[in-house]
Amino acid sequence: MELLIPGLILVALMVYASTRIKKTAAAAFEPETIETDEFYIEKPEGMLHVLNGDPAKEFESYSKEYGKGAQDNIRQIRAEIIKIKGKSLSSAAADAMRAVDSPSKTDEVIDGRKYSVVEGTSEEREVPLAVTYKLAVSGDSLYQLKVTSAGELDADAEGRVVGLVSSFTVK
Repeated sequence: MELLIPGLILVALMVYASTRIKKTAAAAFEPETIETDEFYIEKPEGMLHVLNGDPAKEFESYSKEYGKGAQDNIRQIRAEIIKIKGKSLSSAAADAMRAVDSPSKTDEVIDGRKYSVVEGTSEEREVPLAVTYKLAVSGDSLYQLKVTSAGELDADAEGRVVGLVSSFTVK
């Protein structure tokens, strides 16, 4: 009897802690707006914003889901933003076009600032990937958003990729 009450209290604390952890983990995959002094991007639902990741990356995110079949060891969607000092938009767009197979490039203007979007395919560990770059210059720095997706995407996942790319703007 002396052990029953402390045991019940311990079980109750463990259930409480487990529930809090599950709620916190689920909240990490909720939609989120990331706004810094340098850029703005909207992280869609189902993507995790990596905090304290690679210091060379201004932003890093990946999907909860993995690819299917041969892509089951690669995240379905990954996104990263890097900052490159002193590189021109045309030079970065040319580099992005060389980095992918079957590239296509479009230019767009958002709030008076020119962006280049390069789309193509690539391979990682013999797995085909779709790759999209969105590039823009702000001040003396170039910002490069790179979104990779593994395999055939359903409408929801395709919407996440489009949302990431279309929401990315530099200040």
